[in-house]
Amino acid sequence: MTNTPSGAVPAPEALMRWARETGLAVGSREQLRLAAMRLDVLAGLALPRGSVTDVELTAQWAAFICWVDDQIDRRGVGSVPGELERFTAPLRGVLESGREPSKAAPQTTALAWLWERTAAGMSGEWLRRFVADYTDFLDACEYEAAVRRSQMRLSVTAYIELRRRTITLLPMLNVLERTGHADLVEHPQVDVRVRELRWALADVAGWANDLSSHADDMAAGQDNLLSLIARRDHCSVADARSQVAGMIERRRAELHATAVSLRAVCFLPSPLLRELRRYVDLVERFMAATLRWLAVTGRFTPVRDELE
Repeated sequence: MTNTPSGAVPAPEALMRWARETGLAVGSREQLRLAAMRLDVLAGLALPRGSVTDVELTAQWAAFICWVDDQIDRRGVGSVPGELERFTAPLRGVLESGREPSKAAPQTTALAWLWERTAAGMSGEWLRRFVADYTDFLDACEYEAAVRRSQMRLSVTAYIELRRRTITLLPMLNVLERTGHADLVEHPQVDVRVRELRWALADVAGWANDLSSHADDMAAGQDNLLSLIARRDHCSVADARSQVAGMIERRRAELHATAVSLRAVCFLPSPLLRELRRYVDLVERFMAATLRWLAVTGRFTPVRDELE
């Protein structure tokens, strides 16, 4: 197996070629946007010693996830009742059948391609977990679209619960089980902590993403965590930004504490202990990779001083 050196990234040309072939980046504008995202960097940071094949598959999943998110958040799919459901129905169909429909849109072509290569050889438990997590993401997006159409304003607490589901972090973490060769360990005595580890990662990623995407969200007329906190507390966006930064640091500390407790487990058989620690390492590495990527990606409008 050919390995990339530590810290290396795959060639972005391969990701661009795949995106063109699946229809995710056909026009020059879409291709420029994909190139600016630097998803090859994210995948390389998440799998610093991964094979070229595994790192490229991870980057392809990231591109697909970002593309679907952009259709909903930036192109407004779901602004009309039933529109988002028609968009997501073929995605659900791919996960149910494993096959691409005869007349496929770009999102189903890409998902069918990714699913065929990712699901092969994975356990029944993994398959069920991925389908459940991705289906929950689609359900959450459809609910969020309905909230936006109704112009209902969620509480901060309700938004945080929903954001954990719409960030698509859990499906991506499931992908990394495959490409990072670190299976999630299921055992009654660690299940709660493993779930908390995953949720903490989703929260950190979602809140950090909201810090980066605030200007884009405001331009699209959409609330995110910053605007909700600013409205709740009658404070400036700059003050809300400080609050969210503090929330992220506290959640990262909770994730680290959970990781330490899982590494200290000693009652499992040795093979499971090794797998558990490998999985914990994967989660912490992906958190660091996501935060570093958010600092360099060109996916969002550069953050300027916000004094309103």
